[in-house]
Amino acid sequence: MKKLSVTDAAASPSKARLSVTTAIGSTVARQVFASALYFTGLWITTRALGAQQNGILATLLLLPQTLFAFLNLGLGPSHVYHLSSGRGNHVSMRTTNWLLAAALWVGVLLILAVSSNQLIARFLPGIDKPAALMASVLFPIMLLAAWSSALIQGQRDYRSYNLTLLVQPVVFCGAILVLRAFNAITPVAVVCCTILSQMSLWLASERQISRFDAPAAAQHRLGDSLRFGLRAHLSNVITFLNYRLALYLVSFMLGATAVGKYALSVQLAEVFWLVSSAAAMIVFPESAAKGRSPAQLQRMIEHVALTVVLITGTGALIAGLLAPIAIPWVFGAEYAGSVMPFVTLLPGVVLWSYMSVISNSLAGMGCQGVNICGALICLTINIVGDMMAIPRWGMQGAALASTVAFSCTALFTVVAYKRIMTVRVRAVLI
Repeated sequence: MKKLSVTDAAASPSKARLSVTTAIGSTVARQVFASALYFTGLWITTRALGAQQNGILATLLLLPQTLFAFLNLGLGPSHVYHLSSGRGNHVSMRTTNWLLAAALWVGVLLILAVSSNQLIARFLPGIDKPAALMASVLFPIMLLAAWSSALIQGQRDYRSYNLTLLVQPVVFCGAILVLRAFNAITPVAVVCCTILSQMSLWLASERQISRFDAPAAAQHRLGDSLRFGLRAHLSNVITFLNYRLALYLVSFMLGATAVGKYALSVQLAEVFWLVSSAAAMIVFPESAAKGRSPAQLQRMIEHVALTVVLITGTGALIAGLLAPIAIPWVFGAEYAGSVMPFVTLLPGVVLWSYMSVISNSLAGMGCQGVNICGALICLTINIVGDMMAIPRWGMQGAALASTVAFSCTALFTVVAYKRIMTVRVRAVLI
């Protein structure tokens, strides 16, 4: 990948200027190391808990994950967009983060406090009220960690950003190793490890933010942030549903043991988004920043996307061939049922990796309508596919529905991107 320089309008001149290639490469390196730690924690917890208890853990984590997905208001992408384009103020954004996270958590606690055990168990099978209240603690910490780290990403100081994000997997894996040493791994204990790791990320982000230069003249206005953020938020909510809908339906229709096996398939498949997520983290602020013509931006994005899909596809092909032997051997014979759903998910994961780069470029350019439409297409196909396929083929049907949905969404997004960039390039030439 050729070197493409990054000009930084938001960060101070003393900060290192990274090429796009170097920035993506360092982010991939961080993702690889983080994934190794995550995989270690996953291996320890799945073997210690077994399929049934792992299903309980997956269901328990659905509560804070769902709350985060629905209530984060898109502030993370909004922070990145406004800081990257020179229209943000990290001091007022930081204050907004604290106030909103506290207010949202209080609202969640009030709702859980008045909810009965029966109501909670209806939406979270196998989870009682005390466990749900404990898991809800993760929600505001996830908000603060995501919003604070987004301020670092928005400064386009990618070295600091990557070093800060390493804190979370290091703490999580270390905490799991301590639990394993004391033979104390339970679903609740693993949730506590997740809370500790997210809190560590938030505190590390706050420390880094305190070192930022004094804010520029640009003033942060909550209304502007919410206008951009809520559009990004709508797309992210629908995307979250696409990721987690099948997991919830498998839990609802097939029970905890099935969801424990399917959760492992999904977690392993998502590892192959490592490269695309790294590229997307850089592509988003770079597409929002000034300094490139539409033609230059298009060449960069398409080159990055092609490289990403080639790397992801090669890794997925190797993993698909090794999965029938590797998954039972690594995680235990009871997870043999995870093999076919994992293999079935891989084609959709590869195509989604290409689309991820394209959609983040569209978001950086302010063309969020395409991503919202694509997410709606994916959700519709997922819902129809899951309802038809899960009763007939179980976990394999859920994986097949996801792959079809991901593939159709990728095709739609790429076609829309081509049309938008053609118009923008021609407008400059005229």
